[in-house]
Amino acid sequence: MIKSDGFSDTQIDQFRRWQRLSFGVLREVADQLVPGMTERDATRLAVKAFAREGARRYFHPPVALFGVRTTCPEPWTTQSFYPTDYALGEDDPIIMDASPMFDGFVVDTSISCTAGPASAEYAQVLADNLVYRDRVLEAVRAGATCREIAVDVDQHLTSRGYRNRHGKHPEAVLGHQVVHLSDRGMLPDTPIEPFSPAGYAPIGGGTPSAVVLGWFIKGIAAAHADGSMPPTWNDTPLCSHLASSGLWAVEPHIGLGGIGVKWEELLVVDGRDAYWLDDQVPHLSTT
Repeated sequence: MIKSDGFSDTQIDQFRRWQRLSFGVLREVADQLVPGMTERDATRLAVKAFAREGARRYFHPPVALFGVRTTCPEPWTTQSFYPTDYALGEDDPIIMDASPMFDGFVVDTSISCTAGPASAEYAQVLADNLVYRDRVLEAVRAGATCREIAVDVDQHLTSRGYRNRHGKHPEAVLGHQVVHLSDRGMLPDTPIEPFSPAGYAPIGGGTPSAVVLGWFIKGIAAAHADGSMPPTWNDTPLCSHLASSGLWAVEPHIGLGGIGVKWEELLVVDGRDAYWLDDQVPHLSTT
């Protein structure tokens, strides 16, 4: 039912197609945001736009973080990612993130932008986070373990005065695997309304979130039991392995003062090489 590796060239092309579409939806929504709109407004727009494009199911539904919330300020929990009534301010930083399912292909994408013209400081933070695109790829190709890469990224960003914010992601992930769900059956759609925490992240029995989340939980449990690589990528001893073959959503997230930025895209690891799924990604066109 769930496939995490051994993808054909045709399937890789499908992941690429859906990643581009996901980025396009996030960019479309970001372009509609104006001061005074709330995170809830943004995520509603995103869910409707993804539904229009055929994605009504998610690994995780759209996330919108505005202003200081882009830095995941303390106290921060997984529930803090739920959309709030925080209103967008002039020139506020914005993070949009979503993991939609298109025809069973799960992708996970993030973009960072501002409500108005980007300041020089913001542009610098954005550029400084992009260095991890080359750094992570080179380390994977050089044979570094996932733990070594996560530790290196943390030490490098800290040495430059930044705060590690992907440490606030669930499981403190720098990355995680994505999958193809081949037997979707009658899985329910993600509701658009009411857009409350209960309706925002459906994880009840039978939903895609529960199916894929269950696969992640089993993978993490297996790693604890037999020392195998989990489907999550962080700086813990469990990740003292090379990245498993498949596709990994990589998402470095850094903070400086009230500015938080991240990007997220898919890395292909095929056992012989590693490469970014696509070079037509928004964060490469903004630098």
